[in-house]
Amino acid sequence: MIKNALKLIYQWPNGIRYYIALGTIITTAEVYGWTQSVYGASSTGGIRLQEIYAWLSVALLIFTLAIAPLCKLLPRLPGKPILRDARRMLGISAAWFACWHVGISYINQFQSANPLNLPVIYQRAFALGLVALIILLALVATSFDTAFRRLGIWWFRLHRLIYLGVLLIIFHAFMIGVHAVSWPFIVTLTITVGLLFAAQFYLSFGPGREPTILRSIVLCYGLLLTIGVFAFGYTQHLGYGQLQSNSSGGQYGTR
Repeated sequence: MIKNALKLIYQWPNGIRYYIALGTIITTAEVYGWTQSVYGASSTGGIRLQEIYAWLSVALLIFTLAIAPLCKLLPRLPGKPILRDARRMLGISAAWFACWHVGISYINQFQSANPLNLPVIYQRAFALGLVALIILLALVATSFDTAFRRLGIWWFRLHRLIYLGVLLIIFHAFMIGVHAVSWPFIVTLTITVGLLFAAQFYLSFGPGREPTILRSIVLCYGLLLTIGVFAFGYTQHLGYGQLQSNSSGGQYGTR
């Protein structure tokens, strides 16, 4: 019964990607409507709006990264073709919400200020966020079948930058995001990213598997980088970065 239902969904007009795109647009409008009804046109409403869009982007990115190892670890998982087909549009949706987050933050919260005139901590956070956004937009621009055929092996190498992009986004959130260093968020991120790494290590080093030297190096250095990012996040949560934030945050320190 489940297989028949999934097959029927897959055969609907334009497949699963159409419905993800439609759901993304509806969610964007609903979140905007909710913040307007609760906070009105206040600056608090703008802050909440960009925060929700930011976390939607992070959640979609992590879910997108989880699809491939999930399909490999669970070969009998129902709807695997649908999940694989959904990955590109989920990534595009993540970039969509990231763009809204950046635009609203810069215009509403920072009043379109010159980034070079902002406190140092915000300049660094902006730089990390900008690099991550460029990576996401590059992946969106090459997410079509034409780009896949033309780039060949370089398509896969380019799209592996998504892992770096996610780490930069999390680092960016730890630097200036208030909720990102609260216990519910930081523990959830730790567990989720830890499970993703555990799945990748099992698929590379598990029984009957012979990883390449390059993949082993990338995974090991990726793990070290991830540990460093989360170590920074936990120090922020414990308040070691609070003095710097309070002394240099100025009018932007209430985010």
